[in-house]
Amino acid sequence: MMLKSSASEFQNSAGIVLIRVPAGSFTMGSPDSEDGHRVWERQREVTFANDFWLGRSPVTQNQYQAVTGTNPTDHEQLADAPIDSVSWEKATQYCHKLTELDREAGVLPEGWAYRLPTEAEWEYACRAGSSEPRHGPPQDTAWYHDNADERPHSVGQKTPNAWGFQDMLGNVWEWCQDWFYVGCRSVRGGSYFNSARFCRSAQRWGYGSFPGRYLGFRVLAARTGSFDLTPPIDGFPAQERIFDAIEANDFDLALRMITADPAAVESVDGIPPPLHDCIYHDNPEWLEWLLDHGANIERREQDYGSTPLKAAVIHRHKGIIRTLIERGADTTRAMNVAQRGLAGAFEDDPRLDRAGYQEIIELLRELGVR
Repeated sequence: MMLKSSASEFQNSAGIVLIRVPAGSFTMGSPDSEDGHRVWERQREVTFANDFWLGRSPVTQNQYQAVTGTNPTDHEQLADAPIDSVSWEKATQYCHKLTELDREAGVLPEGWAYRLPTEAEWEYACRAGSSEPRHGPPQDTAWYHDNADERPHSVGQKTPNAWGFQDMLGNVWEWCQDWFYVGCRSVRGGSYFNSARFCRSAQRWGYGSFPGRYLGFRVLAARTGSFDLTPPIDGFPAQERIFDAIEANDFDLALRMITADPAAVESVDGIPPPLHDCIYHDNPEWLEWLLDHGANIERREQDYGSTPLKAAVIHRHKGIIRTLIERGADTTRAMNVAQRGLAGAFEDDPRLDRAGYQEIIELLRELGVR
């Protein structure tokens, strides 16, 4: 179907349905009172003089493969799930390639191109005329930390917004044109890994150009030419995290944080989770404090899929291993991991040669692990 200026939507040669977004104005950002508000979400008025078209859903694995012949997802290969593990550069290259294909196919007129949306374009489409943080309760509108089982899901299963856009919140972060700050491009919408606070229309975040497991994108079609980017707020004032308390060895600060926000003990919006941070830095005192205050002993480290015990075995931290097992950690694969270390499985990391894994095997036997 060829793009026509009067069309409410069209489908391109990769199977992507794009919805017409009408010209208009909106208030970008969030008020100070909004739950999850960040200082870099300062409100401002934005006006669009022209319509544009935006993908109804994030680009799926099938749609990505149709253009590139590859599927870089770091999760289960599922045709109608969003593509993930895509860098900003790869997402931009996809848009360029799709532009060439659709011009040749007569789908996209000369003078039009696909690209990533700006932050303002993305948020305008996400809000669809609403000033609320999201277009419904999180469980109805997004795949996020509480319901996603730590993985992306097929698009289109959650309630679309008033303009028909799907999966703008949760599932995968979506790359935008803008710089968040130096060295990091902006992403929007939150992901399956994040808390509900991160799955809001105004939520801004940034990633380097690496292809993180949470990163996807959706395409925009518009006339070629200049477009306005979101100016960054000066200085990016820091906001306290549980990691700051750990680094400062300030237990009082940590207690104040989790009293104000119990979810801070897990820091589901941070990578690695706090328990793993303590393991990587061999900090048993803080690990015990986190466990005492409700941290999940089986919480996986998202980028590598390790439980705290598996990570402690790989890093050969005996005191932490003992604590975790005595606290009831699942030991099912612990011995197997230690034996793999003895066989040299982790030697690609210069910190993890075979020395010491025999001692870990003996410790696990002492603690009743077989």
